[in-house]
Amino acid sequence: MQEYHIVRVRVSKTEYYSMQANQYLGLAVYSETKNETKNETEAMLRFSASSFPTALQFNVGQEYKISGKKGGEERNDATTNFTVKCVKDGSGADKAMEFKVTEVGVKKEGVTMK
Repeated sequence: MQEYHIVRVRVSKTEYYSMQANQYLGLAVYSETKNETKNETEAMLRFSASSFPTALQFNVGQEYKISGKKGGEERNDATTNFTVKCVKDGSGADKAMEFKVTEVGVKKEGVTMK
């Protein structure tokens, strides 16, 4: 498991949210679970804390691009970009936000994403 400070969430080519005044958008935990039956690894990104703008609403089944910096390495230039699908949108009683990770990429400088 690895903690990430979230610096940017991209909803579409034109809609994205970046951190303001050094305030991270949230804290997420990345974990991988090995599924022996299917012989594949399932990766999840779960938010333990968030301060998303009220305009940012997650929808189950929608794809997002989430960028974060590993906890303890915030000063490092490397940013991890996750392509994710929303599984839990935070609307339930537990307010949990969970995303199934479909792709992970590390960019050495900045957070530019296609």
